Amino acid sequence: MKRYAPEKLDLASRDVTSRAMITEIQEGRGLKDEASGMDHLLLDLRHLGAEEIKERLSAIREISIKFKGIDPIDEPLPVRPVCHYTMGGIRTDLRAETPIKGLWSAGEAACVSINGSNRLGANPTAECLVFGAQAGAGAAAHAMSQPGNDLDQQAVAVEEKRLFDDIFHGKGTENPYEVHNQVQTLMDTFAYVYRNGNCLKEGLAALRELHKKAYRHVNDQSKEYNTNFVNVLELESMFEIAEIVLVGGLARAESRGAHARTDDPKRNDQEWLKHTLTYRTTDGPRLEYVPVTITSYQSAERHY
Repeated sequence: MKRYAPEKLDLASRDVTSRAMITEIQEGRGLKDEASGMDHLLLDLRHLGAEEIKERLSAIREISIKFKGIDPIDEPLPVRPVCHYTMGGIRTDLRAETPIKGLWSAGEAACVSINGSNRLGANPTAECLVFGAQAGAGAAAHAMSQPGNDLDQQAVAVEEKRLFDDIFHGKGTENPYEVHNQVQTLMDTFAYVYRNGNCLKEGLAALRELHKKAYRHVNDQSKEYNTNFVNVLELESMFEIAEIVLVGGLARAESRGAHARTDDPKRNDQEWLKHTLTYRTTDGPRLEYVPVTITSYQSAERHY
């Protein structure tokens, strides 16, 4: 980390650390995992000492031993960057209310716009406490003020038909769990830590082609505790979110926070100091933009 953040070292922010790791791998200083075939680096915690690791990194040690059979007290850990937080979600106001009547959202499902393009460590704890309370209070007050069930029954019937006729009783040969892995691999390939316009375009085309083939069907037809059905519905959501990431990233011709484009490496506040909003259409996500509200802290580029 001396090459990338000489003062902060391993305490640099997640986006800086992730880019440092991928640069090391791309320049040939990574290692290959024989089982998965994936490139990785080694994270060495041994200098902290056994007591420090046991006291302050007990969860990391437990996970390492359980899933990899490695005790970080004795050996380095194989690591590579993964998603740490969804810095976006359903648009909400400061009361956790969305533009959709009767819908509140909080936590990682919501975007109240306090994280920007790269959250600070531990921010979500305060975010959940504050906006979780706002969402609960708002939703409860709304529910208590309603005379009865004001749902659009026709819309409910259409959605039930889609879920049960088209998906639960759908037919097809594609294994949804294999498709799940293909979506993950595709996003790792085309929209990972470093991105560029050509890769994002290629990834978008590949994702849409995969979505056409991935006909929704559920092998397990049981009516209770059906995790297979849940997994298939999750896959549908994965396609939707993946397409939003690719379309939004392709349009944003700059680098900001966790969004790093090799073909547009500079941050461009003049054109891109704005939030991306996406709306579902039959042709894919439609993009709109809203300005960023800046109060006490002025926007500034981070340097190490």
